[in-house]
Amino acid sequence: MGVTKGPAPGGGFSPIPRFTAFQWFLHLLPAIIFVAYTYSTKGPFQSSSCIAFGRNCKTFSPLHFEGTIERPEYYKPAVDHLKHLLYTHEDLGGSLAVFVDGKPVIDVYVGSKDLEGTIPYTNDTLQQVYSSGKAVEGIVIARMVQKGLLDYGKKISEYWPEFAQNGKQDVRLVDLMVHESGVFYVDGRDLSWDSLADKEKFSDRLARQPHHFGGKTARAYHAVSRGWYLNEIVRRVDPQGRTIGQIAREELMHDYKDVELHYSHFEKDTDWEERLSPMYDYPVLRIIGRLILPKFIQANKYIGNPDVIPLHPLVWQLIQKWSLSSKSLTPRMAPFAGSFRTKKAHATESTSFSLKTNAHSLAKLMSMMANKGASINPGQEPDLLSAEVYAEATSYHSDLPCTVTFETLPLSRGGWVKSKDFYRDGPLKGVEVQGWGGAGGSLVLWIEELGIGFSYVTNAFGAAEAVLGDFRGKVILEKVVQARKQELGLLP
Repeated sequence: MGVTKGPAPGGGFSPIPRFTAFQWFLHLLPAIIFVAYTYSTKGPFQSSSCIAFGRNCKTFSPLHFEGTIERPEYYKPAVDHLKHLLYTHEDLGGSLAVFVDGKPVIDVYVGSKDLEGTIPYTNDTLQQVYSSGKAVEGIVIARMVQKGLLDYGKKISEYWPEFAQNGKQDVRLVDLMVHESGVFYVDGRDLSWDSLADKEKFSDRLARQPHHFGGKTARAYHAVSRGWYLNEIVRRVDPQGRTIGQIAREELMHDYKDVELHYSHFEKDTDWEERLSPMYDYPVLRIIGRLILPKFIQANKYIGNPDVIPLHPLVWQLIQKWSLSSKSLTPRMAPFAGSFRTKKAHATESTSFSLKTNAHSLAKLMSMMANKGASINPGQEPDLLSAEVYAEATSYHSDLPCTVTFETLPLSRGGWVKSKDFYRDGPLKGVEVQGWGGAGGSLVLWIEELGIGFSYVTNAFGAAEAVLGDFRGKVILEKVVQARKQELGLLP
């Protein structure tokens, strides 16, 4: 490789080699890899002083832990793994709840609400769960189908005539539920949180939005927009003109006293600071390190993490702000994950990302779904759904490839994943999993055949490893399924 040494500015001789940009890159590559590796092995959710200088590193000793574990001979390994995630700083704070046959076997709150580990994450803590809120969104829609107010097979224009514009005249409610309605993002450089506040103008804007596929059926994940469109439909057919969030609060929170579902502002404004945990983003430098390092190094049991999953192709797409994935997942007024967490972002109800709740609330609802919609406390609490509507809402609809996520997920009419290949191998192979997940790692699922309602909620916004969840929730769910199979005598 040729190297030249040129004259120094003002004459004289410069000892600094004159490399091309590519030659500099090759020379610096070992140092880049070393720095990326050193950074990545510290665990992503540490204070900046710990990551940069190895100072003030928290040890979670003692680890804040509260809650209950029933039948620990089976279910304790799942909780132990959650603790392991905190000890290795792959997680920071959160809650985990598992119901089996309608009874909670795991209901725990662990870790802290801050990077310094000084504020405990308790059973009073709430968390924004992003798209995991779509699981509850689907339940509210199914309950409206049960009341005869909605029909999955009807055109949206029957409920909202103005919607039948610009190629959307044949779009049905079920198309919107399964992300095949063609309105996966809203056009316009002027789209802002303030523009959402004028309900009538924003409603007109949504109605005028052209179908992005010219009226043809195609799947593109409506990451943010689905909730906006559903709320326009719901408030038109609800006798009281309520939104999905208002119905969740007035019906679900009323019928099930231990369930908390907040889609917009809290009733007490102080809950923003006192109860809601901040969310901590996955460090950008660590993402760069994972993009550079080969998987066999990242997953090495001695110098990496064997449970790690490669970063999803979405990571590259999100960097390209003109891509369809970026337009769907990070609209103009919310270019970063943190943009969805401000009070202004929650001023207008956006049910596809704005739910603030805890794992117990979600797992309880999922437990009723695992019970085919029936109450898990008969005589004390009503059914969530009738058997007939549950069967209709959870019936398979389609598995088209998605142009936003590059995944081909089988979805039910109610808009939930319905897969026997959820993580492709391990204890979940052949087990039908239903539900959804949220950006950052939260999961809310049910498994009908095993009677499981499951939810994992975290304040540590993990890297994009999968469309639904990441390696943390994956391993915990696998351990829960393994325990349940062992309990039922289904293991060899």
